[in-house]
Amino acid sequence: MTSNYQAKIDGLRNDALHIRRNVWRALHGAGGGHMGGSSSAADILAALYFHHLRLRPDEPDWPDRDRFVLSKGHANAALGATLARAGFIDDSVLDQFYAYQSPFGMHPDIKMAGVEMSTGGLGHGLSVAMGMALGARMQGKDFRTCVMIGDGELQEGSNWEGAMAAAHMDLSNLTVILDYNKIQQSGEVGQMMGLEPVVDKWRAFGWAVREIDGHDMAAVVEALDALPFANDEPSMIIAHTIKGKGVSFAEDSFLWHNNMVTDEVYEKALAELGEPS
Repeated sequence: MTSNYQAKIDGLRNDALHIRRNVWRALHGAGGGHMGGSSSAADILAALYFHHLRLRPDEPDWPDRDRFVLSKGHANAALGATLARAGFIDDSVLDQFYAYQSPFGMHPDIKMAGVEMSTGGLGHGLSVAMGMALGARMQGKDFRTCVMIGDGELQEGSNWEGAMAAAHMDLSNLTVILDYNKIQQSGEVGQMMGLEPVVDKWRAFGWAVREIDGHDMAAVVEALDALPFANDEPSMIIAHTIKGKGVSFAEDSFLWHNNMVTDEVYEKALAELGEPS
């Protein structure tokens, strides 16, 4: 591993730590919210926004930008923290999470710079992202579209309709990332409605699939750099992650899918996350 590559990976890990700390900051300001799925997605969001996606924060509507859709919209605290670090929005917005007249709410809203789709009604992001990818082809554009979905969200049948259609249209400019933390609002995904064998299912639907550790930054970067995985198929990255990653009392617990963040909880979370560089 070259020193430049290692520096890139270390920098992205630091970006992910900033995102996690600001997730808790935003939720502390609001009094609570969805920390579990926001924390599990932080490494992937860091790699997307600070390595992979072609974006212009000072020109958020740049026509040739890559598109990112957070279909699992309840992880909006992570997206907002990422957009703030990338320069799309002012850092002070993080302290207004879910506040009256704030553009930064419990779920993404297209009123906020850098947000491509208002999400939160689970199961719709993939189909809309598919439309963006198809639109790029029809316009002769080379921008890429990426959508992050949740594992509990995959219990929605509309995802599988979108998956079938995207494969039928050979949308190799479309990537789906599954944040596979295996915990949903009320318990373990496998107990609520199991997804396995999830890799085989996506391959059967006509997708090129790669499995990774979603907290191994080098593995995340390597997967993103390898896109598209096939010339005539959409790509799926199944990222195995940990709900509430980085804070021991929130990890792997459905109780911290969405919970209150008191001063005491906030201080404990930041102490465990540590100081970024």
